[in-house]
Amino acid sequence: MRENLRLRIDSISSDGTGIARTDFGVVFVENALPGEILRAEIILRKKDFALARAVSIEKESPGRVTPRCKYYGRCGGCQLQHANYETQRKLKTRIVKDAMTRLGGFDAKLFENLECESSPEIWGYRNKAAFPVQDFRGRVATGFYRAGSHNLEFIRTCPVNAKRINLMYDKLLENLGNLSINGYDERNHAGKLRHIILRTGINTQETLASFVINGKLSAKNIKNLIAFGNSARPDTLTLNHNSKPGNTILGTQTENLLGEGVIHEKLEDFAFMIDTTSFFQVNTHQAEKLFAHVRDLSKNSRNILELYSGVGSLTCYLAKDSHVTSVEEWRSAVYMARKNLRNNNLEVNALCGRSEDIISELESGFDLVVLDPPRDGCERSVLESIKNFGVARIIYVSCNPATLARDCKILAAHGYVLENIRAFDMFPQTAHVETVCLLAHI
Repeated sequence: MRENLRLRIDSISSDGTGIARTDFGVVFVENALPGEILRAEIILRKKDFALARAVSIEKESPGRVTPRCKYYGRCGGCQLQHANYETQRKLKTRIVKDAMTRLGGFDAKLFENLECESSPEIWGYRNKAAFPVQDFRGRVATGFYRAGSHNLEFIRTCPVNAKRINLMYDKLLENLGNLSINGYDERNHAGKLRHIILRTGINTQETLASFVINGKLSAKNIKNLIAFGNSARPDTLTLNHNSKPGNTILGTQTENLLGEGVIHEKLEDFAFMIDTTSFFQVNTHQAEKLFAHVRDLSKNSRNILELYSGVGSLTCYLAKDSHVTSVEEWRSAVYMARKNLRNNNLEVNALCGRSEDIISELESGFDLVVLDPPRDGCERSVLESIKNFGVARIIYVSCNPATLARDCKILAAHGYVLENIRAFDMFPQTAHVETVCLLAHI
């Protein structure tokens, strides 16, 4: 018989799990909110922590609501649908504060006025979705991964996805039985169809569908795949090749099956082209607010170095009034960035390569460095090179408070002080939060 405890939830972890502290250590409780008192069943106990699930709630948080999505709790996409939106914002503010003080070692007084910026939309905001494909009981199946696993949850619709993505996905589900290509088995690296990628331009309504394939397809199978893709009526249809084992979704080679292979999007007065592999913020309207904030912070900077620049969306905001050198290692993203910059009549020195390699070859002379790394944060060598440049100011855009805190701590040891911090809710209904920091050398 499993152990049953009465717990008080007093904080939240970075993945949205409630935290209770007991005499024998920390207990993590899924779907629990700070301030709640509940009875929980221990499902895993370790030396100094335990995992539990709530059995009953004696005292509910005033911020608790009924989740909108019927797959919530099984699908791993969202973690905070059981909290109303104001509570979600407060929890994300708390996650950033906790990371910066506990992991970064910064004074809590720096974050007294920090609030997570509301998203213009809290449902239907995602402009991109990736659906893994597997074989299930002899049939091809797709959906989202269940929480903490690579087992599929067979969803019919997703309330955080943009309407046009849900419409395309619904059409594909209707025709999934006509697909003669088998799904992917990551355990033995077998099967052909790995993922379905759907994208849309929120401000343009253009749509893209792509199929990620393991290995080669026969002409007959490609014809079948085109017919399947056309059932969703995308503006463009592509085939992405990824034959490497592992969890990476996309490969480096993409071919067009229908249309130009890109969709267009607008942010303020800037126009962008986005292809299958392009990194582009999934919350378009919130991205406009975040990029505008970075632009404001970068004012009066004449020579900017931007690392991890993607397809040039933020670059355009920076390059309007400054000279920018941008660095991105994904070759297709650099190609797309150069096109986007030309189309917006902006001149930028767009370099292709790993930030840690290129920065070591650059000469100093920058008065601002803008960082927007992936979730793992910056390589230590990148931060050391920035220090050696003697750059006066750094803007750090992060999707992971833990690695942001780690890297800011390193920069603080090099004489940089945290002058400004602002959190943006780029991913409503989830525990993820985007943060922008301005650091200046003293």
